[in-house]
Amino acid sequence: MVDWAVTVRGLRRERRQTQAQFAASLGTTQATVSRWEAGKQGPDREQSRAIAALSGQSGAAAASAGEAPWPAPGVSDHLIATEIPGPPGRVQDLPILGHAEAGEDGTFLDNGTITGFAGRPANLVGVTNAYALIVHNSSMRPRYEPREIIEVDPNIPVQPNDYVVVQTTDDRAFIKLLRRRTQRAIILEQYNPPKEVRFVPEEVAAMHLIVGAHRVYR
Repeated sequence: MVDWAVTVRGLRRERRQTQAQFAASLGTTQATVSRWEAGKQGPDREQSRAIAALSGQSGAAAASAGEAPWPAPGVSDHLIATEIPGPPGRVQDLPILGHAEAGEDGTFLDNGTITGFAGRPANLVGVTNAYALIVHNSSMRPRYEPREIIEVDPNIPVQPNDYVVVQTTDDRAFIKLLRRRTQRAIILEQYNPPKEVRFVPEEVAAMHLIVGAHRVYR
């Protein structure tokens, strides 16, 4: 049985990376890596293989750990990767992060699991830590419709009036419009129902720019 807390912490330190940098190399979030190192959660099958590849292992440890992959709480069976080939002409390799059905504010539950792959747009070719999320409700309609896939580039600094994905320290994510941020508050806007959403900076783990969207193709 692999002790993932020891393995991940040791590999990350060997690579001289922060948790955020290590997470980016695996296409996941800093919060997920933090949970691994704290022993609160183990990586799923694909993540364990990626960790084994980073460490130069044969993959046997990853395979044994993957016999019982960590589930993504609340993932809907009808939102599987085979349903989402992506727009014609795009390479289907943009990871869709794990999520649960949305709440009234358009929330997702992200446990770092990659649940499928969407078509990668040209502006994200070569962006290794880019990712996608599925829109579940109408909280940002007409900008983003339910079942659209949004494309995210974590490397571009966000500014007021950008559409963003806000990841909180308790592993929720919100698709919102950034209005402003101060030392005391991050102020967001949602459209349906219209309201202002506020977070204190300590509640926000990351805020990433939405650079595109496309509808689900069948």
